[in-house]
Amino acid sequence: MTLRIRTRLTLWYIGVLASVLVVFSVGVLLMQRHYSRVQFDTELESVARTAAGVLRTELAQSHDLARAAAATRQAIDIPDRTVAILDARGQPVAAHWRGFRRANLPRATSNASMVGTLMQNAAPWRIRLQREDSPDGPFIVFVGASERPLIREQLVLGRTLLAGVPLAALLSALICWGVASRALAPLTEMSDQAERITAQSIQTRLSPANEDDEIGQLARAFNRLLDRVREAVDSQRQFMADASHELRTPLTAARTAAEVMLMRPHRDEEEYRDALDIVRTQTHRLRSMVDDMLVLARADAGGARLRMTSCAAGDMLDECADAARVLAGARGITLDSVLEPAVWWYGDEALLRQLTLNLLQNAVAHTPPGGSVRLTLRRVNGHIELAVSDTGCGIAPSDRERIFERFVRLDQARENLGGAGLGLPIARWIAESHGGTLTLDASGPAGSTFIARFPQVAQPLSSTSETHRVHAAAH
Repeated sequence: MTLRIRTRLTLWYIGVLASVLVVFSVGVLLMQRHYSRVQFDTELESVARTAAGVLRTELAQSHDLARAAAATRQAIDIPDRTVAILDARGQPVAAHWRGFRRANLPRATSNASMVGTLMQNAAPWRIRLQREDSPDGPFIVFVGASERPLIREQLVLGRTLLAGVPLAALLSALICWGVASRALAPLTEMSDQAERITAQSIQTRLSPANEDDEIGQLARAFNRLLDRVREAVDSQRQFMADASHELRTPLTAARTAAEVMLMRPHRDEEEYRDALDIVRTQTHRLRSMVDDMLVLARADAGGARLRMTSCAAGDMLDECADAARVLAGARGITLDSVLEPAVWWYGDEALLRQLTLNLLQNAVAHTPPGGSVRLTLRRVNGHIELAVSDTGCGIAPSDRERIFERFVRLDQARENLGGAGLGLPIARWIAESHGGTLTLDASGPAGSTFIARFPQVAQPLSSTSETHRVHAAAH
């Protein structure tokens, strides 16, 4: 089961906060214990020094340890604090025991002082045994106190923290839940808006409450995605409409020819041959359009397979030029080629041949009778340049990119060869799938020049073919 974002945020927040609070509480307890012990020891040291000072004053007056110790005992009477005056052998002379057992009195040592903890009646006592010197002889001051108050303070602090940490975590969880809900509310609203978007309302856009924060950035990115989707849908719709229109023309012509022939029970052989010739021509045109549309469909699906081989570009282009000369000669157009020798291509030979023929057929279609078409191949700056020039009337600036869109045909081409407007889009896709480019380099009243640029192969590669799946979007 997947938890919602605000639930996960709240749980993560509680976990992190609880960990921080636990570490903080343990640290507070340890620091409180340490500083309380230091303060306790400092207090005992202060009491011991005071007692020693009073005793020295009394000894200076009486020169009798017993009388001085008794006077000190009367002068220093602190509740809950054991104060005892011992002689040099460690025997008590005067004391306020305050619950400390005399039998537990540690033995006197030669050390100047001794600080420690001992257990008495299952309770720890903090003691200080301090040896002092005076003109009337050495003596020992013993002070001590039970640590029960410190233990009670730690217990109270621990219970307070134990109760406070869960309450703080719970209160923080409620605050985090509210803040997360408020912060994610625009996402919920945007999700509802996105759910209502369909193919019929794809022009709808998300409207975030604040366009400057991260959610606003997400909304802008989603809106840009919708723009791209809308463009793709519009392109597909236009493609379907154009394809339907283009396919209808040859089908209508073939059907009309057949219906005219069937209107009469008998016709001459020549009439039947003319009708069959019309059907043959239109079905050939139909098949050509279907093949081109299949190439573009595979390109759009990203599944076109290229059989990559190395081949001599000059030989292949000579064959393409010979094939195009037949079409050019029928229209009274001269086609020549200027091919640099020893130029090698690495790519799908069939597709590169189709690219060249598409460019040549396009040039012939836009060149008036008596004009010329030139095919050029050369190496330039580490690239192979294939250029096709014609002496047509040129292409208007507004059409120079539009001609690479599907089913776009200029009027002259429509009348001359009846193309479907798929040759240039396919040619550009072939160039891009080989890592190259196809552009309209120049166009004017004197004609147009298309240039396809490809990476150069320095030397012939192995003739073994390699199959590559190319993901490329045709225009």
